[in-house]
Amino acid sequence: MKTNKLKTFSDMCKKREVKSSGRAVILKADRSLFGRIIVMAQVRSLNMEDILSHPLGPLPWALSTPDGLLRKTNKATLATALQKNVALQEKPPENSATVVDGMNLVQRVKGDEVTFRDVATTILGMALREGSQSRRIDVVFDTYKQNSIKNSERSLRGEETGHELQDITSTQMVRQWRNFLSKVNSKTSLISFIVNEWRKPQYREKLQEKILYATVIDKCYRITYQDSEEVSTLHCQQEAADGRLLLHAAREGYQSIVICSEDTDVFIMSLAFCDKIEAPLFLKCGTRTRTRLVAIRKVAATVGMDTCRALIGLHAYTGCDTVSAFAGKGKTRALTLLMNNKETQDTFLKLGQEWDLSPELSNKLEAFTCVLYAPKASTTMINKLRYHLFCAKKGEIESHQLPPCKDSLRQHTLRANYQAGIWKRCLEKDPQVPSPVGRGWKMETEEEGAQTCKLTKCENQVTCVESSDEDEDDMENDDD
Repeated sequence: MKTNKLKTFSDMCKKREVKSSGRAVILKADRSLFGRIIVMAQVRSLNMEDILSHPLGPLPWALSTPDGLLRKTNKATLATALQKNVALQEKPPENSATVVDGMNLVQRVKGDEVTFRDVATTILGMALREGSQSRRIDVVFDTYKQNSIKNSERSLRGEETGHELQDITSTQMVRQWRNFLSKVNSKTSLISFIVNEWRKPQYREKLQEKILYATVIDKCYRITYQDSEEVSTLHCQQEAADGRLLLHAAREGYQSIVICSEDTDVFIMSLAFCDKIEAPLFLKCGTRTRTRLVAIRKVAATVGMDTCRALIGLHAYTGCDTVSAFAGKGKTRALTLLMNNKETQDTFLKLGQEWDLSPELSNKLEAFTCVLYAPKASTTMINKLRYHLFCAKKGEIESHQLPPCKDSLRQHTLRANYQAGIWKRCLEKDPQVPSPVGRGWKMETEEEGAQTCKLTKCENQVTCVESSDEDEDDMENDDD
């Protein structure tokens, strides 16, 4: 007879090894933790509501993955929900200008080119194809700063391990293309090389009658068949190309602007500022063989401008590249709450307007989070809701299914406010962005005695660390 391996109470406390994204993580069963908490509460007369006001772990699982990464959500669902009632357009009106995300072109290069001159030629050809129906083409590249809120995300992508090239020459051979692109300094050198190459006569000949604007760090160059010159009016201190795309789209003299980007962040910012840009905006996305144009103003007319202006705050708060998402809470549910409640729209409209988060706005966001987790919640206090949900399930609930505690939510809100503040100033050439330190992030020395530092999220321990307020949340990587 076959022996049945019956489970015992000791099995609940055994460690199990979980592999996630190539990392081996040792976890303990959540219910074992909750069981010990209940025993402690009975023996020592502890208040369960007070106990549940803490993260109950090394990381706040509602905002973190078990391996200590930012919890992610599917951003594209937000764009899909907003576009569902809008018919797509086949081609933009005549006399349009095209704005292209330069790093998107770089990432699409397969690396089969022999030399870096071939890489520059290939990317220029891709840009000209994107703007085949436009006389003016703007290629906007990212700027990579040393202390950036994107550092954590870049390190997770392995951007510290690639080989680095400082001075790229046109005849230099391309080696290990993907490994080369994984280094931030290499990408900065590559952008400078590409733009400098495009300014040479042999590349300018390919433009014919077109006008090309290309950015490199904080500068911008106007390149034509005849010559190239620096354009001081388009100098910009913005770090991400997402916002800089909108700045270039705000130029006058065109009947329409086509923005080539698949990024949901760009789509949301386009909706929020479409009434401040003179020419109608179109977002071009899809594959090389099947492209589609989304008329931004038609989408805005469908959902309403009040909702569009509040979308930046909602998008940052419910999860983006630099701010964690809530476990199991997608963007569609949050969008429904936003569209059906004027007070919620006013709340997210204020998020990011000021760099310092007011107590009043923080309380309103806490109340929104309560509704996000429990539509019929009788409380607007997140710690009380954690306790009520725990009791309603009689303890049979995983810790990541509970909302984050108040202290963790505070750090999450600070980060969302900072990111929303950056997006809301995308039409400014030199936005006065304060240091993220103390606004959900902190500076950490990489090794004792070293002078190099990196910017990380303020959280508990492991990958991210919180500033102030006991235990806080951690930025992690996970798909909703």
